[in-house]
Amino acid sequence: MSVVGEILRSSLKKDVNVEFSVIKGRPASHTEDAVRKGGKRKPAQAVKRSAVAGKANQRVLRLEDFVVGPSNQLAYMSAMEMLQSPSRPFDTLFIYGSVGLGKTHLLQGIQNHVNSNGCSNKAIYMPAEHWTNEFISALKTGRVEDFRNKYRRADVLLMDDVHFLSNKSGIQEEFLHTFNTLYHSAKRIIFASDAHPKLIKKIKESLASRMMSGMIAEIRPPDYETSREILRAKAEAAGNELPSEVLGYMAERLKEKSVREFESMLTAVTAVSAAYKRKINISLVREVLSGLSNNRLKKVRIEDIERCVSEHFKLSPEDLRSSRKKRSQVLPIHLCCYLARTLTRASYQEIGDYFGNRRHTTCIAAIKKIESRIKKDSEFCDLVERLSDAARSGRT
Repeated sequence: MSVVGEILRSSLKKDVNVEFSVIKGRPASHTEDAVRKGGKRKPAQAVKRSAVAGKANQRVLRLEDFVVGPSNQLAYMSAMEMLQSPSRPFDTLFIYGSVGLGKTHLLQGIQNHVNSNGCSNKAIYMPAEHWTNEFISALKTGRVEDFRNKYRRADVLLMDDVHFLSNKSGIQEEFLHTFNTLYHSAKRIIFASDAHPKLIKKIKESLASRMMSGMIAEIRPPDYETSREILRAKAEAAGNELPSEVLGYMAERLKEKSVREFESMLTAVTAVSAAYKRKINISLVREVLSGLSNNRLKKVRIEDIERCVSEHFKLSPEDLRSSRKKRSQVLPIHLCCYLARTLTRASYQEIGDYFGNRRHTTCIAAIKKIESRIKKDSEFCDLVERLSDAARSGRT
């Protein structure tokens, strides 16, 4: 089965027949017909806008999904105080920290929270680069007043990546006027940047002082507990429920890393799991974390498993294939059945036939015994992982 088929089967929990075909010389009009709805054809431009809008809507960052921990609590609580407190101790908030730690999530979450709260307040989120490009476009088209009105009438302005304004004197001057208008109207302004305002090079002193006029909060890399909760939440959002031991293993090794690295790792783990028909366990995560090559993820044969198990238990391959059941052979044979089922595409009957012509029901019972012991015995779990690694890598 193709990798695409494997992934679909894993997602849909049933076999899927995947076929590919290439249609040559298909006229453009057929493409337009494909987007008809109710007998009416959408104009090409409308279709394009719809596709772009659909893509944008796929990534909705909500405040409820923002995982709060010691590393980001000050930034989060400051934002909540700024938005909800009647006394409002400060009108500006500057959040800074390394890339991929959740600054954008927090800002967009605030925007969505304010705009969906049923109140008259209007929040605008805008990366500094987009704000700059929009201002330049307004200058070229003579719509500067429209541009100014749009941002200066906002109740909450959230500007991301403000370090982008560095070395852009004219853009900074325009933004300074926008800031002053909002500030004197008691509006709220939240900034986010990779660096503290003092460390942003080539920023006007007057603008830097405005940015530091309110609260400044740093977001640091997450600790173990926060990392674990972020991994759990993101896996759950993607429709995956990771075992507790896997979450703990990943969190321990990814703590102090960026949230983007968490997302990348989860994507890689689930993709490898689907493509190679493997359960998500510590052994698999260890391989992905180690950045192993495709050779390490080669297709495993039952013979590879038989070799590793026989050498570990000091048995001959014939002992594992024997129909006779000696006490010393029971556990190794059960392990062979379990590993063959998890590391290969062999059916229960094929595994049973290989190891002593056993019935498929006997094979299933053996696998269940191994799974039960893995959950109860951490040392045994480590042994299974070592044998799995050995079978996949070709070592003993």
